[in-house]
Parts: sequence; C-alpha cells; structure tokens
Amino acid sequence: MSKLFVIGLSHRTAPLTLRESLAVPEVELRERLQQAASVCGEALLLSTCNRVELYGALPDEAALGELRRVLLQSQPEAARHLYEKQGDEAVGHLFRVASSLDSLVVGEPQILGQLKQAFRSAQEVGTVGVVLGELLPKAFAVAKRVRTETAIGQNPASVASVAVQLAHQVFGSLHKQPVLLVGAGKMAELVARHLLQAEVHPLWIVNRTLHRAETLAAELGGEAHSFDGLEQLLSRAAVVITSTGAREPVIRAELVSRVMKVRRGRWLLLIDIAVPRDIEPQVGKLENVYLYDLDALQQVVSHGQAERQREAESARRIVEEELHRLERLKRRTDVSPVIRALRAHAHDLAQAEVARILPKLGPLGDRQKQLIAGLGPSIVNKLLHLPLTALKQQAERADGNERAAELSEAIVRLWSLDKQLGDALPEPLPSSQPQAGPEIPQALDPKDLENPSS
Repeated sequence: MSKLFVIGLSHRTAPLTLRESLAVPEVELRERLQQAASVCGEALLLSTCNRVELYGALPDEAALGELRRVLLQSQPEAARHLYEKQGDEAVGHLFRVASSLDSLVVGEPQILGQLKQAFRSAQEVGTVGVVLGELLPKAFAVAKRVRTETAIGQNPASVASVAVQLAHQVFGSLHKQPVLLVGAGKMAELVARHLLQAEVHPLWIVNRTLHRAETLAAELGGEAHSFDGLEQLLSRAAVVITSTGAREPVIRAELVSRVMKVRRGRWLLLIDIAVPRDIEPQVGKLENVYLYDLDALQQVVSHGQAERQREAESARRIVEEELHRLERLKRRTDVSPVIRALRAHAHDLAQAEVARILPKLGPLGDRQKQLIAGLGPSIVNKLLHLPLTALKQQAERADGNERAAELSEAIVRLWSLDKQLGDALPEPLPSSQPQAGPEIPQALDPKDLENPSS
C-alpha cells in the first residue's frame, strides 16, 4: 500500500518507567526529527503519556536499525518492547491510533489533537514528504468519520477524566474535598475542568511559573499558588493530581514523609498522570498514602469500558472499510499509467487523422469543424470504455493483481506503448468523488457537413 513504517512502544507493550524515559522533550523534537529524516527522508514523532512512535517512509530494510537508534537513543535494552510495522500494517495502525482505538482510554479525544500537533511540528521542521503528506490527512479524515458515525466520542473519556472519576469513587463525592492540582498545562487544564464539574471546592493550582497557574485559576475559578507553597498545600489537600512537564519528580518521598507527620494519620490520595512521572514511586510505600500512576489507572479503566468497546467495534469496521478503499485506489493506480498511455496514444492517432482529412473537405464553418474534430475523441472514448473499465475492475479486486498485470502487459504489447510508458509520470490517487469522464461530442447531423458555400 505504501512505504509507511512505524516504530514505537505504548502502554500495551512497555511499562511506564520505560515510556517516561523515552518520552521526547519539546526541546529535542527538532533534532530527533532531523536525525530520522536524514535516514529515511521524512519523519514524524508522536510522544504522549502512553506512546512514543516514529513514523516515516522506509527506503529499505537496512534503515530500520538506524531508525531504532534514533528512537531509543542510549537505551538499546528497550528494543524488546518495540513494535515495528510496515506498509498496510503501518497504515492500519496509524488509522487506529488517530481514531483512539489504541488508546489507554478507548474513545478519548486527546490523541487526535496530539497527532495533529505532531504533524504540524514535522511540517515546520520540514520532515513531511509525499508519504506522510498523503496518509496523515487520510488518518484525520478516518478519525472524523469514526467520531461522526459512532457513539465512541459520547461522554468522552480521557486520562484526565478517569483520574477525576477515580478520586470521585474513593470519596463518594468531591464536594468540599480540597484538591491540589500540580501543573498548569493542557492536561492539567482538562483535569481542572473535570474537577469543577464535580463541584470540587477548594481547587488549588500550583505551578513553577505562577503566571500560568494564575491564568488557569482565573479562567476556571480555582486558587493559584506559587510552587514554594507546595508542602503546605500537600498537608491540607485530600486529593493531589499531578501533570507537569518536569523531567524529574517534583514530589519526592522525603517531602511526603514530612507532610504525613503533619497530617497526623489523615490519608492522602495521589494521582500522577504525567510522563515522565511527577511523583517518586517510593511515595506509594508510605503509610496512609495511596498513589496511582498511569499504569495503575489502566486497571481502573479496564473495569468500565463495556459500552465503549461495543462502539469501538463499529469504529474498527469503519477503519477496515477505509483501509480497503485505500487499497482499491492503490490497485487502480497501479494500472493508471497503462490506461493513460493507451488513451493518449489513441487520441493522438485520432487527432492526426482529423488533421489529415479536414483540409480535403473544402470550406467549412466553425460548427462543422468542431463536430468533425469531436469525432475522434468520441470514437476513442466509446471504443476504449469497456476494455479499460474491465481492466480497472480487475485491478480493484483483492485477488486480481496477477490478471490485471497480464491484461496491462497485453495492452502494452498490442499497442506498442513502451515509449509512452517510459515518459509517463505516476498518476496521483483519485479522490473519493467520482471523476467526470471526457465529454462526448454530439452526434453528427449530415446537414452539418453540407458545404455552406454550395
């Protein structure tokens, strides 16, 4: 189907500790994309809390080793967690990822936005070529169709919403339960919106850059605090949800140990949805502290997705339909050069004959000349319609490749099209809209050929 490849790991294949170590920071994105593109010509990097994937156009199998090194950097031991897909399999994977069928929370809407942002970033760096430039927009269109034609996006779930649901289940109600949100980025904003829907009060927002915390608090009605107040707020909060972009933990076991002494036995629920993690894993071993990270949330998610999985089946059927349609278009494109060459050759012959005969007809009016000139294309179109339609239909059949190749070869030999095919350029994939065929001139009226001067 294409030269597309994907190399990556996700929540399905690798633990959180490994995913967070391979997450690509924004400051490294341009360099990584350029490294990958230097190997395969075009590249896109998708790095989220649940997956790190490299997409591109595979020049040859030998390039895979270097591309793995680009993705893994200095962690070759992570190779056993990788999946590698090429061609049809890679396209199917891309469509499923875009449609949130491969997400931790099936149906969550964030992944499509993250994929679009990864595409924009690759475009800005200049690592999008023909393959990615064609297939990424198709993936976005498939995801839109899934959202439109199924209920997978109704009552949308996400990591942010699942985190809030977990806290709600633990407490029964979050009303009047003090919640501390650490971070003020996009994911933190999603969490804050879900918390306010749950009537959380008070909601404290802490961020290293106070201005961002103040902006988010002003928009949503929380209270902004500087990072210096983290320890004091930890001692007062019932729930803490963290989502920062820090490369190292911002809440360590030593800090929480001090906080728990101040709390005097009051237990604390901590939910870490960041990659890399914001909270040291050792924190979960402290008495009366309950820590959930993304891997722990996955277990929570698995208990409440029966309805969403039913809708996911409909979504998977849509993805399969789109893949089959793409494959049919690809097979039709394989015979397009022969079809184009035959049409061009036949039209050249017809035009030559018209040019030869017109001067022998004597003086003619413009209307008569137009009708005679239209005779050639009209006859050519009618003669070629049935055989070329049969060739297209044979090419579109899943089991018709061999027969279509035989028919194409026969046409090339019978019409001596080698020269035309040597000069022909590959035809682009046709659009999903039906294409209008060549206009067939009106039938000739004998009166139109009468010499106007007679």
